[in-house]
Amino acid sequence: MTQAKQPALWRNWFIALTAGGILVNLLGLHNSILEPDGALYASIAKTMVQTGDWINLIAHNRNWLDKPHFPFWMTAISYSLFGINEIAYKIPALVFWALGGWYTFLIARRLYTEQVAQVALLIYLTALHLVISNNDVRAEPYLTGLLAGCVYYWHPTGGTRRVAPVGWAGALFLAAAIMTKGIFLLIPVAGGFVLHWWLNGQLKTELLRARWWIALGLTGLFILPELICLYLQFDQHPEKLIFGRTGVSGIRFFFWDSQFGRFLNTGPIKGKGDPFFFLHTLLWAFLPWSILLYTSLGNRLRALYRREKGEWVLPGISLLCFLLFSASRFQLPHYMNIVFPFFAILTANWLLKQDENSRIIRIFSSIQFGISLLLLIGCMGLWALMYPSNFRPLVYVLAMAIGWWILWKRAPKFGFGKLQQLILTTSLAAIALYGFLNLYFYPALLQYQSGEKAAGWLNLNRPGETVYTINPPSYSLDFYSHGPVRYAERKELSAFTKDSSILVYTSRQQLDTLQQEGARIQVIDSFPHYHISKLKIGFLLPDKRPRYLQYRYLLEAGGK
Repeated sequence: MTQAKQPALWRNWFIALTAGGILVNLLGLHNSILEPDGALYASIAKTMVQTGDWINLIAHNRNWLDKPHFPFWMTAISYSLFGINEIAYKIPALVFWALGGWYTFLIARRLYTEQVAQVALLIYLTALHLVISNNDVRAEPYLTGLLAGCVYYWHPTGGTRRVAPVGWAGALFLAAAIMTKGIFLLIPVAGGFVLHWWLNGQLKTELLRARWWIALGLTGLFILPELICLYLQFDQHPEKLIFGRTGVSGIRFFFWDSQFGRFLNTGPIKGKGDPFFFLHTLLWAFLPWSILLYTSLGNRLRALYRREKGEWVLPGISLLCFLLFSASRFQLPHYMNIVFPFFAILTANWLLKQDENSRIIRIFSSIQFGISLLLLIGCMGLWALMYPSNFRPLVYVLAMAIGWWILWKRAPKFGFGKLQQLILTTSLAAIALYGFLNLYFYPALLQYQSGEKAAGWLNLNRPGETVYTINPPSYSLDFYSHGPVRYAERKELSAFTKDSSILVYTSRQQLDTLQQEGARIQVIDSFPHYHISKLKIGFLLPDKRPRYLQYRYLLEAGGK
């Protein structure tokens, strides 16, 4: 990198690709909110705004105990400013994702160099699962910004003189992260700092510093709003039925069952863990940089084995998160997103330490060329499957592919070395893929999100009417419907339909059961349905797609 003949040209390309990376993530703003989790969270915040109750979390007309309040408060503020819609739902998450990129740049520049910071930012902007999470918004975009902000202000060489004595800014960021995901975040954050101090011979000195204990105390103080809300909603009302039983403590759930209960598989929400899950998940989740990431992490593990001094906060937090999530019995691919800022910095720093003309760079240049080519071929394949008669997506893919090829071939003439060629072309190929996903691929999939389609029909033809839904629930119907959505058990419908007819949205199985029970049913419309957040390759094949499709039905039930 430092041997480049035209540093000004590198800066121009860096700025252009940074803008491109931001743009392709913003393109997801116009896409609908994905079910189930995204639409569920959007509906909870919608209820919060409509009722004016920012203390109680209510989902499908019931008290809801799972995630903490912070993301819902941010979403409710956004709804209050911009209205209740998918863009307003995604805006706060994108703001915190952008903060994650900003702090990635600042941390890398402070610890290493401007060039490392630039490359780390490009890696952050083009890591696959961050882009996916900006579409399927859950807690992770918030956490990338909050955890990176905490580390920036608490890092031994980070922060500013004004906040360094007590680290209140880092405490505020960490408290918000805890109020987003849970108290377990203290373990990797504290563990990363302890590892750093231990390897650098500072453990005893740092543990005796008052600033760290004050910072932890401030973190506890800043999470009080969450604890108060949990007490008011649950602990003060032991008669409420939660998880099928009464006497449930929201505070106990927050401190134990929510995280450690999942880890030990003793809480109300259980899963099946695979110790190798994240080892293979990162291969695709951190594309197109995953091979470089594993190489850089391997280098850090060797340094850890030799107990080398140096910067260990970032690798410490990253490795502890990896180990904790791998040991947990409840695992989802997006869990590791929260340390992608640190992965980006570690990968960029390792990469830029390599000799421009070394054999390892020639090898990785070939690997990244192959990965980039596969990304572009993937765009072509998705176009052929989803849009074979629409040539606009094909024009986009071909234009991006030509630009990528020109950059690859002419990089030496621009004065770029192998390293710069690798970084720029890999970033451009990733931006091409993500632009295709947000402009063409996700909109094609979202036509199979039946709840949203049913809500659109209701808003147009039966505006303001109450619709009842029985298992399986549809959170997109709840969010997109302008009228009330009521969740009910099938046995409750007979009471509702005794004197008048009601609207019901349900599955084929429930429809058949209602008919078998003798209910008066009139099918108003049907909507193709697919669980698009759990995409299977067979669904993308047009000739096989019908076998993957289910249908949801809008019914008029009851009446005399």
